[in-house]
Amino acid sequence: MKDEVFPSQVLLEISRGYSIFTVNNKNYYFKHFSIEEMLELEEFEKNQMIVAQKSGIKTRTELVKDAMKYGAWTQSEEDKLTSIEWTINNSLKALDKMSDPVTRRGFSTQIEKQREELNQLQNKKDKIAAYSAESLAQQKRVSKMIQNSLFNDKEFKKPIQLKDVEILGALVFSKFAELANKDNLLRASYLSYFFEVFMATKNCLDLFQVKFMDLTIFQKGLISYSRALLNKMQNTKIPEEIYGDPIKMFNYVEPKENEGNKSEGIDDIKRKMKSRGGELKAEDLLS
Repeated sequence: MKDEVFPSQVLLEISRGYSIFTVNNKNYYFKHFSIEEMLELEEFEKNQMIVAQKSGIKTRTELVKDAMKYGAWTQSEEDKLTSIEWTINNSLKALDKMSDPVTRRGFSTQIEKQREELNQLQNKKDKIAAYSAESLAQQKRVSKMIQNSLFNDKEFKKPIQLKDVEILGALVFSKFAELANKDNLLRASYLSYFFEVFMATKNCLDLFQVKFMDLTIFQKGLISYSRALLNKMQNTKIPEEIYGDPIKMFNYVEPKENEGNKSEGIDDIKRKMKSRGGELKAEDLLS
């Protein structure tokens, strides 16, 4: 069971620029990545890929082509992968237009089935490209990320020892996913501690008293979602029943004139799903 994520804790960690991990009664400090650091990591990964290619390591595309020659991967599987990705993306758009809870649950279940099928195909393809130039470069980037972001002190003067990297690496990725999560950022950005100050601030960088390149990627996300929420509140007639819920407000799309309760497309999808015993195919979403 996942621990509950509290918006106030998310806001605290993002605002101060670091998170604390406690392992065996010892505190470790995860320094959040700045925009500059993330750009430098991307540059590092790109350079590592070039080095790998020069040393004769094949790219992901080349390995997949080789796999097709030997029958380990087929064009049919490649087409199916693309089709499922397209179907899921458009299914999510259709889901946003559904209001009936029962219909939404059924549709969500179908999307999850599609995701399972997608994951199976993607995992198979990933195994084929596991030793590509891209994979090697990414592994080196991940290693550099972890080593450069974990410290024994909150002043970030004492880097952790290499023996601790393996233990703390999983915690870094878990925390990264938590702080980058859209819903978590929306809830944190709408807290009065931040949102009210954000609305009264002319220069967003003043909120964290840093230059643009020193802004952490999570602080940037907090600002972006606050701006999106404020824009939605100022320019959209939000229904009273969802006002105050940052996630519902962010996802709300105001009906256009002449659309009214337009549901033909959704009803058509539902009919097609029912006729196929709950299955949904890409062609069902073409219209």
